[in-house]
This record gives sequence, structure tokens and C-alpha cells, in this order.
Amino acid sequence: MKRRTFFRAASGGLLLALIIFFCFQLPRIECLVVERLVNQGARLFFADSIRIEEVTIDRGFRIRLRGITGAFQARQGPVPLEVKSFESRDPLWLFLGPRPVRFFFEGARPQGSSRGGLLGDLSVSGGKEWRIEAAVDFKNTDLEDLRWLDPQDLDGANGAMSGKLTCVQIAGHEPVFDLKITVPQPGGTVQARFFDLFLPYLPASVQKDRVVKLVSEKKQLVRYQTAELEMSLPQPDSMKILLHILVLDYNLKLTLNMTVRTEQKDSFSQIARIMGLIEAKSS
Repeated sequence: MKRRTFFRAASGGLLLALIIFFCFQLPRIECLVVERLVNQGARLFFADSIRIEEVTIDRGFRIRLRGITGAFQARQGPVPLEVKSFESRDPLWLFLGPRPVRFFFEGARPQGSSRGGLLGDLSVSGGKEWRIEAAVDFKNTDLEDLRWLDPQDLDGANGAMSGKLTCVQIAGHEPVFDLKITVPQPGGTVQARFFDLFLPYLPASVQKDRVVKLVSEKKQLVRYQTAELEMSLPQPDSMKILLHILVLDYNLKLTLNMTVRTEQKDSFSQIARIMGLIEAKSS
């Protein structure tokens, strides 16, 4: 009898210990599960490098991720990026129906950046008529944070940015894309050879002569006072670009309106990785 009581007590104690151990390990188990799911969806861009510091799911089945890091597989090599937090504003079970699940993120930036980083909203609807909408705010960023996109041409570039990127993708439809970014005074610096890219598309004018002079002096960096960039996707095989930039040192107020075309009807996903293959035409 005493032996049976002992084994019952021992079994109960062991079960309690396992329950306590599982409760302490549950947050880490959630992290591992979510990490695996996220890495599967983003493998092409992050090569299974995404790590998540903390995952919580509240009673309303809303999820929150903190301390997200990963190495973006850029053309020049892996780039360490981070996102401070990513959370759902709606319960995840809405994915089972037609209603969208809304997300909010903040602090998206290169690791080591001193600025707040990108923030924005994401809305995802599942099912056959799936829909994805994103809005990204640039108000806490600097052109310096984008140097990793092209380290050679953006080396030394800076300037506090503001503006917004919006994107909508609906099942069976081409994506809708719109980007508007402004660098207000006092502006910043940019590589002089940046202006060389636009010479073939500038008509003969005083402004073109000033661009030629700027590029020919071979200064590494040029100071600009203001800049505006607008990009949109009017057709699946083309992207419209409108650029305004003011360089007082050369009395240059450059305005460029051009259309970038790709050989395939997939410019939204190709435009960032085939810059050496694009065909650009002034509009």
C-alpha cells in the first residue's frame, strides 16, 4: 500500500514537473514554430536566416512578434536587417473566412541603424479571391538606410526622407504600386555618377549641359538641397518614374520623367534585380 502511494505521488510529481517545464518552454516552442513558417514563406529572400526573439498570442488569438532579424540575400551578399515588432490587429482565425486580417509593423531597418526605421500596415485576405494591401511610411528613415540596395552607387548618399509606399495585389489581377518619397531641406549628398544615369534621356538644354559639367568634374559626392521621387506601375511590363532634384552648387533643377520597361510582364518583382537589363525610355 505504501509502495502504491509512493508511486502515485512520484507519478504526480513527475507529471507536475513536466507541465511546469512545458509552460516555461511554450514561448520558445511558439517561436520555433513561427520561425519555421516565416522562413518557409521568405526562403527566396532570406535563405532560412530569420530569427524571432519573442512570440506571444493573446486570448483573442492575435499574434505579436518582437525582435525579428534576418539576412536579406542581396546581389552583393547577405544584408542584416531587423524589425522591432510585427503584430496582428485582428484574430488570426479570420483567415478562415473572407474578412481581412490587419497587421502593423515598426522598426524595419538595417541592423545598427540609429533611426526608427520603416513602419506600416498590412492587410491580408485569404481564399480564392485573396487580397494583399500594404502601406509603408518612410518618415523615420534616411537615404543612408538604403545604401545596401546598391553599395557602389549609393555609397555616401544621405538625406532624411518622408513619404509613403502603397501596394495592392488581388488574385487574378496585376499589382497596383505607388511610391512617393521626398527629401526636404537641407537635403543631403549623393554620388555624382548618379546623374550620369540620366544623361541619355535628357533633351539638349541648359540643364543637360549643367549635368554634363557636374559629372565631368568627377567629384565623388554632390550636395543636393531637395529631392522628390515618384514611381508607379501603370502596366505590368513598365514602371513610370518622375524625379525632381535641386543642386544649387550647379544651379541645377533637374526634372526627369521616364518609363522603365522590362521584357516580361512582371516588372513589379523584376525591377529591383535586373537594373542592368532594363530598357529605359523618356516619356
